[in-house]
Amino acid sequence: MIEARLRKAKRLLDVQMDMQRLEEEHIAGLKRRRDELAAEQQETLDALGSDGGLQGLFMSVIVKRFKTLGEEATRVDSELLARSDALRELATRTKFAERLVRNYEQQHGRIVAEKELMDIIERTLRSGDASLP
Repeated sequence: MIEARLRKAKRLLDVQMDMQRLEEEHIAGLKRRRDELAAEQQETLDALGSDGGLQGLFMSVIVKRFKTLGEEATRVDSELLARSDALRELATRTKFAERLVRNYEQQHGRIVAEKELMDIIERTLRSGDASLP
């Protein structure tokens, strides 16, 4: 019975660890996208401040692009916050699953040790000799 619980707890731990790893990868992707957006905003700002003669022709396009980048950066930041909260929750569940596995492993170890001790005692009593094997 404890062995079945231990197997289930290990499966649960594996699933929790996989989910946590996937969430970490997603957060890393969001951070990369946030950095890319910041670089694009800086490039757009540099283009806006350049002394090129054509900047007046493209002023509205540059401003619109800057606004779009800002909106996307805001969206990415809010998603990053939400994903960070989700990751924190997953980490808590993973720690719980780890404790559960550890507890079941300890219980299983105690049961195995008790069984081995009982086997030794039975062998000793069956042999008729009271000395230890």
